[in-house]
Amino acid sequence: MTAQANIKGGVHTDERHDSAHKHVTGRAEYIDDMMEPVGTLHAYLGLSEQAHGEITKLDLTDVAAAKGVVGVLTAKDIPGHNDISPTGKNDDPVFAEKIVEFHGQPIFAVIAETRDAARRAAALAKVEYKAKRHVTDVADALEVNYPHVTEPLKLERGDVESAMAGAPHRIKASQRVGGQDHFYLEGHIAFAFPGEDDEVTVYSSTQHPSEVQHM
Repeated sequence: MTAQANIKGGVHTDERHDSAHKHVTGRAEYIDDMMEPVGTLHAYLGLSEQAHGEITKLDLTDVAAAKGVVGVLTAKDIPGHNDISPTGKNDDPVFAEKIVEFHGQPIFAVIAETRDAARRAAALAKVEYKAKRHVTDVADALEVNYPHVTEPLKLERGDVESAMAGAPHRIKASQRVGGQDHFYLEGHIAFAFPGEDDEVTVYSSTQHPSEVQHM
C-alpha cells in the first residue's frame, strides 16, 4: 500500500455543463432578455439600514405618492403566513414587521411603472429603529448566549453516549466551516404573467421552483 492514494472517479473528471455552450456564446436567454409586455410593472425592495433593531416608525406616505407608483406592499399585505423559509419554521419573513434581524432585510416593496420610478420612490421611506445588540461572528454569538435562529439539527445513529463512554480514545476539538454559495451567472429575478381564471405564469431565476410556488 502506498503512503498516498490518489482520489479517482467523477469528482476529478471534467464534465461539460448542459448549458455551457449557450453561456459562453451569449445565446442563453435570461429573464432580463425577455420582451416586456406593454404595462409591465416593476417591484423594488425597501431594505433595512439596521443590522438588528425594532421598527418604531414606518411612514410610506411619500413613497405611495411618488410619480409612477402603483402600490406599496408591507407585511400586512401578505396573505396567510408571512414566511418564505424552505424549512417552514417561520424564520424568514417576506417583509420584516416589527423586528429587523440583518442589514438589508426587506421591509416593504414598491410597485411602479418603471424600475427607476420604484427605486427612487423607495428612497423616500421614513423608517426609524430602536437599535438592538447584534453580532457578526458565530463565536461572539455563542459567548453571549445568542438565541439560535432555528432549532439545531442533530444527526445520530445508535447509542452515542454509550459508545463514547466505552471508547478507548477520545478527541476533542472545534471546527469552523465558512459559508458557501453558488456563483450564478443570472441575478435574482422573476417575471409574472397573469392569465385566465386567476392563473399566473412565473418565470424565475431559481433552482427551487417549488419554493417559488410557495412564495
